[in-house]
Amino acid sequence: MSRGLRMLLIGAMVVALASAAEAKKVTIKAVTAWPKSVWEVGNFMKFTDIVKERVAKEYPGQLEIQYAGGPEVIPNREQVEAARMGVVDMVFTTDGYYVSAVPEVNALSVSMLDGWEEREKGVNALLDKLHREKVNCVYLGRLGHNLPFTIYLTKPIKSADLTGLKIRCSPTNIPFLKKLGAQPVVIPPTEVYTALERGVVDGFMWPAGLIRDWGWEKITKYVVQPGVYNGANVIVINEKKWNGIPADLQKLLIEAEDQAARFAKQRALDLVKNEEEALKKMGIQYIELPPAEAKKLTDAAYSSLWEVIIEKSPVHGPKLKEMVSKP
Repeated sequence: MSRGLRMLLIGAMVVALASAAEAKKVTIKAVTAWPKSVWEVGNFMKFTDIVKERVAKEYPGQLEIQYAGGPEVIPNREQVEAARMGVVDMVFTTDGYYVSAVPEVNALSVSMLDGWEEREKGVNALLDKLHREKVNCVYLGRLGHNLPFTIYLTKPIKSADLTGLKIRCSPTNIPFLKKLGAQPVVIPPTEVYTALERGVVDGFMWPAGLIRDWGWEKITKYVVQPGVYNGANVIVINEKKWNGIPADLQKLLIEAEDQAARFAKQRALDLVKNEEEALKKMGIQYIELPPAEAKKLTDAAYSSLWEVIIEKSPVHGPKLKEMVSKP
């Protein structure tokens, strides 16, 4: 065999081996409900970093999560549908953005458990089954902790009676605000500042610790305590894509999600503490409702959301309530 022919054969083998290696690599295209600059996305980036580090150490070259962007790529309320259709593979979002498709996911907002505890108690397994049935997606887990939804206002209040106030919220918060007499207004986060400035709304509900991401502290005057619910940011993956991922890499993704969830919890606790200190320094007042009024507020929040969940899912709603409640 001539030297030239040998070189050609060797070259062909190298190309074939490279192609085989490339064929084995799993690439996951991911989007997030918020821009990369927003605090919540930091938790997702931590998750991708954990995955990257573990893959490099344990399964070099076999898995990559490619971040495609946020709502500028696909509007946040259309992202789960995009995952269902296979336009993207992975979505990091919040329950309120796709609750119409999977009403049971709202149970995470009233869960008394941490994300890894939900996995241990079978909550994730049930939600995974429902996600597969309703949106052709796998439910990987919750990646949002200890950021209670909080009412921020431009006007003061003395009780849990919010009659006459127009408050921007996500769909999840609508029944709660109605129960307290407020008028819920659902608008995108990008429109909140202008709505406050023009008096279209008198306030908004948003996870504690995060309003400075949007500049809303410049026009906010009051923060109502206590907060309610628990931030329910989640990761879902197109089911077909998931089924094509080897079992060992699926296990790695699940473990990385739980690890990132623990990181997210501590990060949230630190954030809420730091933001409260910062907002008070800016002159924003914290309204601590009297105990009886605070109870009215929290009772309205939890009872109203469970009523909706159970009404929409009479079979699975009660079961989820039992699973995520603590004695």
